[in-house]
Amino acid sequence: MGFFERSNMPQPDGFPLLGVRHILLLLTLTGCIAAGLRSIRRQPPQKAQRMLYGAAILVPVLELSHSVWLYLTGTHSLIKLLPLHLCGLQSLFIPLAVFTKFTCFRDFVYATSLLGGIFGTVLPSGVAECYPIWSFQTLQTFALHGLLIFVPLAMILCGMHQPSIHRFPRVLCIFLLAALAVGLVDQMFGENYMFLYAPPAGTPLVWIFNTFGRGVYLACTFVLLSGASLLVHLPFRGSAAQAASDDGTAAPILPHPAHRSRLWHRS
Repeated sequence: MGFFERSNMPQPDGFPLLGVRHILLLLTLTGCIAAGLRSIRRQPPQKAQRMLYGAAILVPVLELSHSVWLYLTGTHSLIKLLPLHLCGLQSLFIPLAVFTKFTCFRDFVYATSLLGGIFGTVLPSGVAECYPIWSFQTLQTFALHGLLIFVPLAMILCGMHQPSIHRFPRVLCIFLLAALAVGLVDQMFGENYMFLYAPPAGTPLVWIFNTFGRGVYLACTFVLLSGASLLVHLPFRGSAAQAASDDGTAAPILPHPAHRSRLWHRS
């Protein structure tokens, strides 16, 4: 199978879900993310900030490259090229989170991007079985979802964001508004963005959908996503820096503690 070739069906050279090649790819990606976070932690604040900015720009670039690839491989309908899955929406929300001071965007990215990146690499629906490791679809998928994990964690290390469980209801509001808008697109054009009309193939949600129907499937999905998003906030529940601002703005990027003394002596 060619590097840029497209497939919608299982292929003989496709890597199996959670097989040896998939696990090795996950370990490699985990190592890259850990190395990037360690680098950010050890860099001076200005360099760490530039690394975060670069990652935030790379997310929409990778998403755009996927749309271009889809177009060049036969998908010419604009509706089918839109980044309206939850992970695709991060190409909008991550730049808003990094380049603006609105805490609500940073809260949303931390709650949804992190989980989307994890699920998108552990359960890469439409990629596992259908593509080999060395293919554009596989590499783009894992690079993009790796950044979805990296960016929210890097925002915390850079001092740009402090998650707060008290602001979690705002995350749910943004999510529901996004789902409503995407649902209208799905209904008007017969799409399945954000998997609002059918579950992603190869996941346990397929059984829920087939057994209990779409209503129960959507309810279960919402509860599972909300619960998982809430769980990633628990490590910060006792932080004294909780809710750096509840008025829609966030504190500026602060130097990492390891650099504060250096900056102090320079002044």
